Amino acid sequence: MANSDTDTTHNDSRATLKDSGATFQQIRVSLAEFVSKETELAKAEVIPSAKQAGIGSGMIAGAGAFALHALWMIIIAVALAIAWLLNSVTVLGPWGSGTIAFVITAVFSLLVAFILVKLGQSRFKKVTMPEATIAEAKATFTAIGDSIGGRGPEKELAARNTIEGSTVVGR
Repeated sequence: MANSDTDTTHNDSRATLKDSGATFQQIRVSLAEFVSKETELAKAEVIPSAKQAGIGSGMIAGAGAFALHALWMIIIAVALAIAWLLNSVTVLGPWGSGTIAFVITAVFSLLVAFILVKLGQSRFKKVTMPEATIAEAKATFTAIGDSIGGRGPEKELAARNTIEGSTVVGR
């Protein structure tokens, strides 16, 4: 009789192990299917928006190119105005006045560029790492790894208490 009880126990544990394996396989297949469908949904939503964003970015870049062209035309007009003023006030002549006028506008442009670079550098120094996001991602991966490895919250707390030198499970 004892032998049949042992056989029944072994059969029950094998059946439980088989059921656990089948359940794990079903979860794995369901998770893969879920990820696949979510990826398809994300692509369906993101691709048209990304296309519109790309077209819009191209148009803004084109507008920026024309604005830069217009800015240079204004700088040239300012240089010509300074040249005309210098020619009428000094004895430099048209070529000397034009040269000095364009040097003045070039120096002014370089000064504006220098100021913008310094302002941009100060903004870059304010950039920080997303510490909370990184910590949360690490905690999530640790929790997932622990749950897959069979280490639940109770075992985690017990392990943490044992490592810290205390064997009390519930602080």
